[in-house]
Amino acid sequence: MLNNSSSAQLLLDKYELKHHREKDPIYFPKELSNSDKETIINNYIDSEDPNLNYLRLIANIQSNKDKIEITPKTLLKAKRKAEEQESKFFTENSGMIMEAAVIFSKSQSEEVTLIKDDLSITATYSAKWIEENQDYPTLLNNFIHLFEFVDLQMRCTLVNKYNEMGVFERFIFTTSQHAYTKGVAFDHKNALSLLQMVGYYNQVFSLGIRLEEVIEWFFQDYLEEDFDARNFKVTMPSAHSTFLEKCTNIMPALESVLKQFTLYVEEGEIDFELLDLRSEHLIYKNIPSLVKRKYAYGTGEEFSTATFLLFSDQSTLGYNENLDKSFDNFFELIRNEKIKLNDYPEYAIPRIKWLLDNNYLSTDVEENLIFDDEILITILNDLNFNEVISYWKYSERGRKILDDLEKKNVIELDSSLFSRPEQDYINYTLNKSQFNNGLDLRNKYSHTQPKSGDDEKIHNQNYMIFLRLFILSVIKINDDFCTYTLLKSRNI
Repeated sequence: MLNNSSSAQLLLDKYELKHHREKDPIYFPKELSNSDKETIINNYIDSEDPNLNYLRLIANIQSNKDKIEITPKTLLKAKRKAEEQESKFFTENSGMIMEAAVIFSKSQSEEVTLIKDDLSITATYSAKWIEENQDYPTLLNNFIHLFEFVDLQMRCTLVNKYNEMGVFERFIFTTSQHAYTKGVAFDHKNALSLLQMVGYYNQVFSLGIRLEEVIEWFFQDYLEEDFDARNFKVTMPSAHSTFLEKCTNIMPALESVLKQFTLYVEEGEIDFELLDLRSEHLIYKNIPSLVKRKYAYGTGEEFSTATFLLFSDQSTLGYNENLDKSFDNFFELIRNEKIKLNDYPEYAIPRIKWLLDNNYLSTDVEENLIFDDEILITILNDLNFNEVISYWKYSERGRKILDDLEKKNVIELDSSLFSRPEQDYINYTLNKSQFNNGLDLRNKYSHTQPKSGDDEKIHNQNYMIFLRLFILSVIKINDDFCTYTLLKSRNI
């Protein structure tokens, strides 16, 4: 077993590989020690033709004495072997090319133009418009309205979304059960947003404005002037520091303001003596919100069944042989066609009847299938695609539907500054506490000082990633204060 390469694949299959359907359990001899497991893994790495996907899994293993314990030396060996294979593979194969371009044009009058073509996108922004609108609120709002870091519900658009992934990405690719799931769309969005961040940073700098100073203004002036939220303090990296120094200093600044916000929510004020005595580590999911019942999430079997039947491209209900064309899902078919229950084959009827019995569908006078409540279906579609809903962004009628869904245990409501998808995204970017494929950028600059000789371009890019998270935090905190103030003015 120690020298059999298939043994390593069995180990990874049991402890690391993410399965999309339940598989028969795998059992190993009780005598198999963690040392034996590492020997098996090492032998696999050294074997003649190890699978690249399994090498990637090994390189990201997080040691667990009850599963697999791997030394850093073995992890590094797997990482280097994977990089060697990747280099060879992509030399011999063309692969899939994604292109993103961001341009700031002095001649363009429109604020923004987008040209999309499959896996390429070119975003052109009016440098003239930015130059004519240099007030700090507008400079920050550009991340919402020009760069679309968030949508109209102030949900971060950069997170991975399951429904943006293709079938192969969802079901075929080899991934770890401990990894942050991400697809081509995620990589494309984040590449574009990073270019936006770099380009915009340089654009406003050319106007004599540092984004760092805009962030300082937000916390130290704006919050007090607009919301009477006093005593927020932040010191951003200086203009003359290197990007290595900026990367080292920006995370303490971000964590400080998030801790200040937490204290403000809990105590109604910021007392720095009290803050100094609170030594707990910042956990992003625990950062509270001023707003109660802020986010809605789907939960339970009924939600899973309803959203699968209505919105999944795997439910087969989007196809009907009586129609000239097929649709991505049942929701799109009902929206665009007139069809009756008896137009479907017998095997599909129980599923459609389930939707009828549970009041997601009904029939009109001609017995065509229709949505029983279009607002309900809109909410479910939103929740299915985005994985979270901002409760207070919906109308009173929409909130009533959400309340009813909560009573039926179809959704659950929670309150935090960042939504769960945003929490996952932040953890993926900053650490490996939750995902073994995380970028781990915070730890790179806090626990082990990077070599000063490292490529300055790498530190520049990482700083822009940190700054992107800072901007997201600014947007979320501003929305929290705005929503809280609005609800308070309405006595809600």
